[in-house]
Amino acid sequence: MRPVTACNLCGGTRWKTREESPPFRVAECDCGLVFVTPQPARVALAAAYDGAYYEEWRAQARRRERLWARRLAAVEALGPARGRLLDVGCGDGAFLRLARARGWEVAGTELSPYAVGAAKADGLAVREGEVWGAGFAAAAFDVVTCWHVLEHTSDPRRVIEEIRRVLRPGGWLMLATPNIQDHIFRAAYVLARGRRPRLFEPDDREVHLFHFSPRTLRELVAATGLEVVRVGFDRGGAAQGGKGLVNALAYVWFRLTGLNWGMALELVARRPENSGEAAPGVAR
Repeated sequence: MRPVTACNLCGGTRWKTREESPPFRVAECDCGLVFVTPQPARVALAAAYDGAYYEEWRAQARRRERLWARRLAAVEALGPARGRLLDVGCGDGAFLRLARARGWEVAGTELSPYAVGAAKADGLAVREGEVWGAGFAAAAFDVVTCWHVLEHTSDPRRVIEEIRRVLRPGGWLMLATPNIQDHIFRAAYVLARGRRPRLFEPDDREVHLFHFSPRTLRELVAATGLEVVRVGFDRGGAAQGGKGLVNALAYVWFRLTGLNWGMALELVARRPENSGEAAPGVAR
């Protein structure tokens, strides 16, 4: 385990405790970023995404295909030609397979050895490990996506900095991550279970190390030099069952009031055209 020594967003050390599950605690910095300290070992986190974990994905294959199709349509609606696309935290490659079928030249990164093996077996160019260790050339990609991955990473700022480096000038980033201001879901949870949902459980299959609000997510991405176009409502954050109904209600609230109390956020950003760095290259 590795203790957090400074806030990933502002570098500060003035924190308050929101939850405790000794030896872990969920801390909130004065700047508003919420995170877990100490962080569980990355080896243990990667190992959790094994074959058994992806069995549930396969059981949901048809629903997930619809989700990936909506996400890819949102990417293509930004206007880029079908060029080079990198998916950070690509899992077993489901989104990449769809993008490849649509004419994109695709690559991915993933922590899970099992998922990397499954993606490579389908002929996908996926590299195991963190994106900053993947060795891609600067300005190598037209689009980078990152679907519900940032909250699991040990260093979100470093992830976004590397994404900026590998994006060509004018290239697009689209990502989604849970929303800590999911007030409607939290109210529904209390009504249904009589207690508040916890932000961190050591034995969760999907451990969230960081929790973002619309403001802290925008500030983190902008701090790396990317231009944030919008932070909106991620309708794919929960798409079935009771969670899907609650998220649908939150979306109606968002459209009526502009207040994003949904279960997840969707951010779109762009690398400035005049960033003054290397011309587009190719992934090594």
